[in-house]
Amino acid sequence: MIGFDIVGFMISWLTLFGIYAILSLTLNLESGTAGITNFGKVVFYGVGAYISATLTTYLVLMLNGVNVGEKPPYSVDGIILLGELGNKNPLLNIGLLVLSLVLAFIIAGVLGYLLTYPILRVGPAFVGFTLLSSGELLRIFLQHYEPVGASKGLMAIPTPFGWVAESRVREVAYLCLVLGLLALTYVVTYKLVNSPLGRTLRALRDDEIAALCLGKHVPRIKATVLFIGSGFAGMAGVLLAYYLTSVNPNMFVPAVTFNVWAMIILGGFGNLKGSLVGAAIVTFVDRALTFITPQLGITVISPDYLRWVIVGLLIVVVLIVNPKGLFPEKPIKTPAIDVVLEELRGGSK
Repeated sequence: MIGFDIVGFMISWLTLFGIYAILSLTLNLESGTAGITNFGKVVFYGVGAYISATLTTYLVLMLNGVNVGEKPPYSVDGIILLGELGNKNPLLNIGLLVLSLVLAFIIAGVLGYLLTYPILRVGPAFVGFTLLSSGELLRIFLQHYEPVGASKGLMAIPTPFGWVAESRVREVAYLCLVLGLLALTYVVTYKLVNSPLGRTLRALRDDEIAALCLGKHVPRIKATVLFIGSGFAGMAGVLLAYYLTSVNPNMFVPAVTFNVWAMIILGGFGNLKGSLVGAAIVTFVDRALTFITPQLGITVISPDYLRWVIVGLLIVVVLIVNPKGLFPEKPIKTPAIDVVLEELRGGSK
């Protein structure tokens, strides 16, 4: 195909895959393992993106002596200054990245805990609807809040590696950062799922009343899981903001959450490897259509609509073949089970 940049495509796809895989892993932890109906993943994703965008644009201007009252980062003058000043100080850029990730994890995590803990005490059925409506409330608020650019959002966000002269090196460095945070997310979720807490979460998912009878504090345990999952979703939002170098409220619509749900439905509930495979499939379809449709001259239908058609067909086919997804949840195996089985074998002799 003439003019097709395969290296650029791979970098773009893997970067998007890394960001969405973080969301997919944490949603599978919340919904697949703990049984929490989270229809508001986009809330914490958007919070993280706006925290990094606001913090970075304002601090870069302020630390360079710009009066943000006269030239805020969402104004034309502010955007021009960000383009000139944003990538001159490598230590500042990397420091803002670290600060943004930490703040996004804490703030998004606390928000997830506060939104869900009171509702879980009333009943789990309300969680999904509350989080879904919270996403729309956040988007409407951002559309009318001028300090973050209102409906226009924030642009020219300085990136952590913007000071690197070669664009391809810059892209690869950012890809390594994204994949590194994805690896961290996978390790944390894997440890949680295979820990005593993970077994408790499965018990809550399978029979919440029995868990309550055994003395488990169900709302607190589930809210703790939402804190962890929401915190990592906030970090994914930070990665998105720096990758696109701009944010606006219409980027964080409910469809983003259901995009992540499609990933775990394809991959399989309760299986972290399935989360990765589902994220890889959906993001590959998205990037492939974005790259290919312009070169094929397809203008009648948007790549976004084509993506939903293709992903929808994939979900139907997978659910027909295997209703539990490509990678169904595996039974838990612990050393205690092996010991009991060995004792039973010895007693039978």
